[in-house]
Amino acid sequence: MARIEPVDVDQLPEPYGSAYQAVMVGRNGPRINLHGTVGHSPSVLSAFVAFANELRNGTVLDPRLRELTILAVSHAKGAAYEFGKHANLALTVGVAQAQIDALEAGEPLRADVEDERFDQAGRAVVALARESVAEVRISDATWAAAAAHLDERELIEVLLHVGMYSMTAHLTEGVEIDIEPWFERR
Repeated sequence: MARIEPVDVDQLPEPYGSAYQAVMVGRNGPRINLHGTVGHSPSVLSAFVAFANELRNGTVLDPRLRELTILAVSHAKGAAYEFGKHANLALTVGVAQAQIDALEAGEPLRADVEDERFDQAGRAVVALARESVAEVRISDATWAAAAAHLDERELIEVLLHVGMYSMTAHLTEGVEIDIEPWFERR
């Protein structure tokens, strides 16, 4: 059971309710507990969702690499809520189930060691995300491996995802957000 129950985001006071509705345009489906939990700070909620939307829709980073990054961060942080949500999203953008399984199992994966489940860019991004979570500072070797496949903008976008989903993991795990009863992991 969650330590703090989510608020009903459709009942937020103004101007926060309108701001939330504006950033949710195009996002259909039931409301998620993460938004309801952030809704306890209504002035932050719309900016939080807008930033997440921009990371998902306004960046040039390949969606497959984006989801590998998020899964690597979520697993490294022990964030089951976020890992489950993004495991489903990852499947829709071309991440293979074998890759998700490997990340969920915490299998060692290095940018410089072949693994038939991951291409070089995928290995490099996972290594960078894991190292960033564990050490914050990224080694020259890990950076070089990622930079061999990504331009400067994409590298920054990977790190923005690491930061966003590290923060989200602290929230979901600190509050022990419940997975919605309607959610089914594929």
